[in-house]
Amino acid sequence: MRKIYFILIILVLGVTGMAYLYFSNLNKESSASDSALNMVTANAPIIFTFDNEKGFYDILSKQQVTNEILGSEKSDLLSILQESLTSNSSINQLIEKERIIIGFLPGNANKVDFILATQTKAKDFDIKILNQINATVKPEGNLYHVNFGDSAQCYVAIINQSFFLSNTKETLKKIAETKVDKNDFKEYIQQNNRFNKNTLASVFINYNQLPTLLKNILNTNLTGELSIFNKQNAYASLSYNFGSDKFLLNGYTEIKDDQNYFNLFVDQKEQKINIDQFFPDQTANYTLFAVDDYTKWTKALKDWQKERKEDVKIAQQHKEINEKYRINIDQTFPLYFSKQFAVLQLKSGEKLGIIETKNGDKLNQLLLDLSTEYAPDIRIFKEANLMGNFFGEPFKKFERPFYTVIDNHFVFASYASTIQVFLNSYKNDNLLISTDNYIRFKDQTSSSATIAFYINHQNSNDIFGRNLKTPYYKQYKSEKGVKEYNAFGYQLSADNGKFMSNILLLKKQSKIEIDSLTNTR
Repeated sequence: MRKIYFILIILVLGVTGMAYLYFSNLNKESSASDSALNMVTANAPIIFTFDNEKGFYDILSKQQVTNEILGSEKSDLLSILQESLTSNSSINQLIEKERIIIGFLPGNANKVDFILATQTKAKDFDIKILNQINATVKPEGNLYHVNFGDSAQCYVAIINQSFFLSNTKETLKKIAETKVDKNDFKEYIQQNNRFNKNTLASVFINYNQLPTLLKNILNTNLTGELSIFNKQNAYASLSYNFGSDKFLLNGYTEIKDDQNYFNLFVDQKEQKINIDQFFPDQTANYTLFAVDDYTKWTKALKDWQKERKEDVKIAQQHKEINEKYRINIDQTFPLYFSKQFAVLQLKSGEKLGIIETKNGDKLNQLLLDLSTEYAPDIRIFKEANLMGNFFGEPFKKFERPFYTVIDNHFVFASYASTIQVFLNSYKNDNLLISTDNYIRFKDQTSSSATIAFYINHQNSNDIFGRNLKTPYYKQYKSEKGVKEYNAFGYQLSADNGKFMSNILLLKKQSKIEIDSLTNTR
């Protein structure tokens, strides 16, 4: 028996010793890359990472999606860098199989810059190695200017045994001056990298910093349908999937702020989406929400309103409504709401809200005293803010809306003409769900979700024309840009306190593909 105990003790000590040596070496090897990741993530809200391996470049070269998203200038530079640097044996042996980090960050003059970083195996990076590539290399202070002639140029810096490269020297100087003691985004990436070992490439998004990047792209503030990107204390960890006709990411979105509106849905089970069957074919974009337990959800909503100090005002308004109209306002929407609601914008810029109900006719009856008839099938509320009171932030824009009730759906808008546009589309069966492009989009995405965002490229032309700054609108409309991509979707499905996430940018079908599908139906 003593011999068994002795052997067990030796085994435990052996395993402990090996574990100590392993993690000690791991920490030494990762210290330089940690420094690079820390500096990049402190400045860039979007991070793209992959291992410097031939297989990755072979796959990437077979599709054009990233080139079309980045634009010709940046994609051409990255292609030249890949060809010049990774094909150079002296350089490649120093970064072979190392993790490549590419960050996208706001630059000067409303530009979006990038920073590429990786750890090197050399203690000292000899500048003679850079001189071996087919380019002109000149020192500029602590940086190196690399000029590939008329095709492209970039800047290089070596900091703490890490190699940094950018399209501008201002970005490298900003990176070099970065000193951050605590970096939550870096820690989030490191934590999630443990689960992405089998992924060819990963994308990480810091929604806290994203507005700083978007302000260089947009002419407008992040309000309304863009509010999803504004002041969100959230991170996303996504895997990049390759395809010739789509840009697909899947993974998780994690919201860190308890007071975030989307957090009200994190405990709600995903639902099969059907409310989009009512959306007009003129829909430019939509945001839809699904709940499986309204009682649980509305309790969370009331707690959220209480934290924002809105609860007392709402309770007082409801009390006054009950006394004035002799109705119980809590026996209307809370009693007859079903499971899904949405906000959508038409290509004209007009906005609609739609709520799925259990018994639309009964709800309509209960609201008669609380509203006034404006036109056949269209009424207007006498009191303000009811939609925001019962459904929260996205519906506050509809202060005293016009509305109609049709086929167990409560439809409302700020203008009666918008309701009429909806009614005309619905009655004439001119619906988004009937269009070939949306059918294909639905085929490429999950039929169930908790929250879903969608943008229709064609119907959004005028909206993006107003909202995008000129260089980015040209990229949006360019044949070499995203002109051939018809739809963008972002689905969130609640899963144990986080959201399983799918992001899809889908290319249009060719006429041949459409004709083929039509003939087989």
